[in-house]
Amino acid sequence: MFTVRLGSPAKYLLMLVSVFMLTRCTEPESGIETKTIIDPGTISPVIALSRYINSNDERVDAARVQIYDKNINLLLVENGRITVNDSVLDVSSTGYEFVDSLGFIQPDSVYNVAIMLSDSSVYQCTVQAPKTNLHRIYAPEFHSRSSALPIAWQEVDSVGPQLLDYYYFFTQNNQMSYGVQNYSIWEPEAGVYSLAPGLLSIVPNISSVRVVLHYSVDGTMDAAFRAGGSIGLDMAVEKTVTIVD
Repeated sequence: MFTVRLGSPAKYLLMLVSVFMLTRCTEPESGIETKTIIDPGTISPVIALSRYINSNDERVDAARVQIYDKNINLLLVENGRITVNDSVLDVSSTGYEFVDSLGFIQPDSVYNVAIMLSDSSVYQCTVQAPKTNLHRIYAPEFHSRSSALPIAWQEVDSVGPQLLDYYYFFTQNNQMSYGVQNYSIWEPEAGVYSLAPGLLSIVPNISSVRVVLHYSVDGTMDAAFRAGGSIGLDMAVEKTVTIVD
């Protein structure tokens, strides 16, 4: 079971956060074409910045830029370069990326993404992080599947609605499987949310669940680029709960 809501760039960004957790690759796959690009109107960059804190308080900050042509082909720019606040992104198996565990994404900070094309022309996109430094979500370590699961956080922000990913893990055919659903929190300033008991039994034998709270914002694209591009920044924090009878 898998629910995806598309719409704003920030919502699309949530689909990319899990990709940031993958092992980095230093060489592009052969399927990505390197092409001379001098007209920004022929490409649509998709820019995703993220800060993710897992249940062990381990943090990964990442930036990823993917460039598409009008046929939705993924491209690399011949003699091009992409920077985020002057930090150069590496070429990866899926485009351009920068991954950092030292925390380059900070609340209420502005991030300028500069995309240099083959003729050395540079185009700017900008996004500002939410003012609140979301860094922890509270939920019980163990919880009964027969009662609602309470979730709380102390860092509230006027940015909203916030989004919550609900992952549930279960055994099927002697293999561990999972499903995910997504929910909008329309009053994030309350700092509380609750998952109904039925969600803990949506499939038999759920052994654990993971909740991921997102603060996501959209930025501003350079008007010179082709329509269809986006820039967003996502601050996410997770909590894993063991489900007991």
